[in-house]
Amino acid sequence: MSSSSANHPSAAARLPAVFRELPAPADADTDPQRPLSQPHTAATASAANGTADIFLDNAGRPRVLRGVCVYSAAPRLAELAARVGFETVWIEMEHGPADYALVETLCVSIEAGGGIPAVRVPDGQRHHVLRALEVGARIVIVPMVNTPEQARQVVEFGKFPPLGSRGYNVRSRGVEYGLGGRPPALFARADERTHLFAQIETLEAVANLHEICRVEGLSGIFIGPGDLSASLGVVGRLDSEAIIQVVQDAIGAARGAGKHAGILVTPGRLLDAALEAGADLVYYGGDVTELSVAWQSLLQRVPALASAGAATRQVADGHDAAANGDAQGPAASAAFSQLATGSTLPKAVR
Repeated sequence: MSSSSANHPSAAARLPAVFRELPAPADADTDPQRPLSQPHTAATASAANGTADIFLDNAGRPRVLRGVCVYSAAPRLAELAARVGFETVWIEMEHGPADYALVETLCVSIEAGGGIPAVRVPDGQRHHVLRALEVGARIVIVPMVNTPEQARQVVEFGKFPPLGSRGYNVRSRGVEYGLGGRPPALFARADERTHLFAQIETLEAVANLHEICRVEGLSGIFIGPGDLSASLGVVGRLDSEAIIQVVQDAIGAARGAGKHAGILVTPGRLLDAALEAGADLVYYGGDVTELSVAWQSLLQRVPALASAGAATRQVADGHDAAANGDAQGPAASAAFSQLATGSTLPKAVR
């Protein structure tokens, strides 16, 4: 090598480290440093954001999509949930503060972490279904779908022709800004990537379940156990036999009809029963839910009031200081007295 080449590194070597070619990752099955719970990586993020069936794993086997809810609408927490390893993250609009500009940011954050963004819209109106898809939702959950007519309307708003009549647009995240080709292929890809769910929350919806599951273009049903418990007359009793039986029957009927089935419920008997019945989309925790418990526990670690022993020590320390002041002469004693009465403090803080 000449001295000239030795003193002038290659163009690749002059690039910042982040742009240089990285070594291939160790094989997941043989790498001893691989954690047991593998967070999402760029590779899994790419798979999550592609057209592959999100309900199948990399080997083509059916899988359960596990998720948590970001009720706070905090983009960092949404990304964190995906990076932890949850396959999907729920964005709340029906009961939450997010508008569509924020929902788009949340979708970007979730996909950056390798997850699949899901949005529960406020209701089944066209502009809610359409805009959730336009900003990047991969799963759209529409609350209070009680009839097959309502379910067909969700598909009408959320799928391109011939399944529905979703509005023509090639400039949004939901259609990859038009970079994935031209219509109709672009729209077919968008339809393939997105999933519409009808939320079952009333006895009327349960009675119409078989008809709802026959709606073409609907990916599945999603159980809302809170409102369903109210409709059943067992408000909030999510571990009651009545609601467990209804939920299992509904999930079984949906799966038997070739539809996916989901539920939002914290760990317990109902979640276990739903999984046993075949639920393959489950949200079972959330940021506000978990923090409200964790922070209450943390709060109790430090008492609000000083203990009796600490108060006694403070009084004793004051007496000792006064005694030391007297022993050091009249000047020190006078200074201590002025400090104790506050006469030496500025007027603003007396």
